[in-house]
Amino acid sequence: MQTQINEIIVFVQGEQEKGRALSEVLKTIKVSRTSYYRWIKNTSTKDTAEKRVTVKTLTQSEMEMISLTKSKNPQMRHRQIQGLIQKQGIYLSPTSVYRYLKSCDLVEPYVRREAAWKEARYEIIGANRMWGADWTKLRIGGVRWYLLTCIDFFSRKIIHHEIVPTVNSGHIKALYKDALGNENIPLDWHLKPELRVDRGSPNTSKITQEFFNDLQADLSFARVARPTDNARTERFYRTIKQEEIYIVGDYQDEKTAIEDNVRKRASPQGNIQKMDLMLV
Repeated sequence: MQTQINEIIVFVQGEQEKGRALSEVLKTIKVSRTSYYRWIKNTSTKDTAEKRVTVKTLTQSEMEMISLTKSKNPQMRHRQIQGLIQKQGIYLSPTSVYRYLKSCDLVEPYVRREAAWKEARYEIIGANRMWGADWTKLRIGGVRWYLLTCIDFFSRKIIHHEIVPTVNSGHIKALYKDALGNENIPLDWHLKPELRVDRGSPNTSKITQEFFNDLQADLSFARVARPTDNARTERFYRTIKQEEIYIVGDYQDEKTAIEDNVRKRASPQGNIQKMDLMLV
């Protein structure tokens, strides 16, 4: 078969030298253009062919620079190596550095972060030990407002709530102070509840963190993409969104929004019941 292919290639090339068009020759011998070009590619000598050099090809000096930087910093991965080389005025892509290191067997196994836990990283042993705070959007009279709540993780009781036009660090501070007042916990009490929040900007702001430091209270953050770390709060908001906020769409006033979303939607046992015992 290979002999016949070679003969066809020689014949076609000879006809082309005589001035005939390639398409005409291939049509005459009933060979498709695709097959012909594939045969040409397969018969080329790969062993003797030189490696194609492009603008992305690493030079010998660049390879030596990568090897030298890696030997001095064996703990660093390819992106960090690329950053160190770039500081010296040599601009290489992280992909080029990675491919070279991989060809030299210098790429360490990468341990990815752990999968999301089915259980959160906290253990609730009593009331007023850990609280959770979060907020969600709702529409009142055609205007966007935010429902901000503080929930006790042990009893799932809504300690305090606010409906505000926007959320900033001042609202987080006021929410925690008002929740302490609702539970009759003095500001100077040595066992104040820990507040678990997500990594929203009002929670991570310097003002909020300084407030908790001055108050000597613990402010803890849920891990990124780990809703289980703030499961009680996330579950509450999922319930009121699916069964109340998304259905109503637009509340006529603030009183109606509070009545429907807070007083009727959560009980200390976590059940969805129409009970009026959540707020003071």
